[in-house]
Amino acid sequence: MSLFLAARRWMALAFMTVLAVAIGGCDSSPEPPEPPDTAAVEGAVTVGPDGVQTITLISGDDYRFLPAEFTVAPGQVRITLDNAATQLTHSLAFPPDVSPSNIVESISVVAPGEVDKLEFTVSTPGEYAFICSFHEALGHTGVMTVAA
Repeated sequence: MSLFLAARRWMALAFMTVLAVAIGGCDSSPEPPEPPDTAAVEGAVTVGPDGVQTITLISGDDYRFLPAEFTVAPGQVRITLDNAATQLTHSLAFPPDVSPSNIVESISVVAPGEVDKLEFTVSTPGEYAFICSFHEALGHTGVMTVAA
C-alpha cells in the first residue's frame, strides 16, 4: 500500500471518528440521567415572614402525593397542590370523618399541569388525613401531622 493511500485511509478514519463522536454515535453507553432535584419533592414545610407555614404537594399519574406525609405546628397552613400528571385530574380534601377537627377548605379540581392553593388554620395537635377524592380508593391519600 502506498504512503498516499495509507494517509487517505487514516484521514478518512479520523474524520469518521470525529464525526461520530460529535453526533454521539460512538458512545455505546449513554451517560446516566441526572438525578431529579428532590428538594421540592421532599416537601419541606417553610414558614414565611407572615408566619404562614407553606408546603407544595405534587400529585401525578401514579396516584400519590409527594410528600405523602408532613408535619406542621399549630397555626396557619397554606398547601399548594401541583398536578404534575399528564392525564389525571386531582383534588385535595380533609375528610371530616377521619380528621380530629373540621378543616372544610379543599381543592375540588386541579387539571393536569395546573396548580391550586388552599389555606386554613389548625390548632388541635394530631394526624389529619387528606385525600384525592377522585382516587382515594387507589390509595391517593396522605397525612398532615400537627405537632404539639
